[in-house]
Amino acid sequence: MLRPRRSLLAAIGSMALAGCLAGDDESPVNDSSPDDDLTPLPDDDRTLPPSGTDPNGYPDYDVDRLVAFDEIDPGETAIYLEPSAASITESERLTFTLFNESSGGFSYNPYAWQLHKRVDGRWHYVAPRGINEPAHTLEPGDNFAWDLSVDNDGIEDGRSIGGHGVAEPDPIAGLGGGEYVFGTDVDFDDGPAEGSVGFCARFDLETDSLSLTTTDAITSVEWAGDVIVASSDRVAPEDDDTRLGAYELVRTDDDVEGTELIRETLLRNDQLRDAIVLAREYDADRVRLEEYNAVTPIFGVDDTRYYHYDGEAYAISARVIDDD
Repeated sequence: MLRPRRSLLAAIGSMALAGCLAGDDESPVNDSSPDDDLTPLPDDDRTLPPSGTDPNGYPDYDVDRLVAFDEIDPGETAIYLEPSAASITESERLTFTLFNESSGGFSYNPYAWQLHKRVDGRWHYVAPRGINEPAHTLEPGDNFAWDLSVDNDGIEDGRSIGGHGVAEPDPIAGLGGGEYVFGTDVDFDDGPAEGSVGFCARFDLETDSLSLTTTDAITSVEWAGDVIVASSDRVAPEDDDTRLGAYELVRTDDDVEGTELIRETLLRNDQLRDAIVLAREYDADRVRLEEYNAVTPIFGVDDTRYYHYDGEAYAISARVIDDD
């Protein structure tokens, strides 16, 4: 049972999560050994736990120590991240509160939250795709809270999630049901710990899986020989610095290493989402998505990239059509 939050601690703010992917690659499972060297608090019998985590049971936060809420006793732990509930539905809101009940302050970034989903025993990094980097200090006796709510309206009808932004006061989109971990990391100069420490908490999202559809930017689809050619109006031709580009997918049987995708990560890349959905819908081995793009290199793709999704392997490349 979750311990109620302490009413005497005043929240210094809250921030809802934005639905943005931190990158195409998922974070690997944490296989590091936690630091067992504890530093007791001088005026409190609470400490940071020596472990508080199964090294293979949580995502990798690339920190010196990881503290998981469901493996610690908050009454005996000086700093921890506490969820307001163990599960939510789409219509509910979940709050994660980082408490500092130690004798010293530490640095944290309110934008540097992380969201992972567990699928087939592996944690996949879901969001955000980018963050601001302001430094803040959480003083003794203070706390900071993040609010999380889910908004999947319109996604199955072609709504784009986007994925380029940072934490904003909006619900996070594009999450299907399953097991998630929300977390953050902080830095200590001295006090109850040294170095970086991650704090995380599991929760379940009780909702249906999302159906995978193309975005509503697709305007036409046709066969050109053995290639599915699709056009989109995602970016207007008259926008500054735009070029007509070809985003090309090839289904491959080669045993290649690549980024493992789940539905929540695929939904955060519009071109990849459209290309893979079209390949599956038309049983096509080759897809060419033609649209205008202002990114350099075109679509942000400068060499061949490989992805794995639902038992299939795909090679992705891009080129400027005007250069043909």
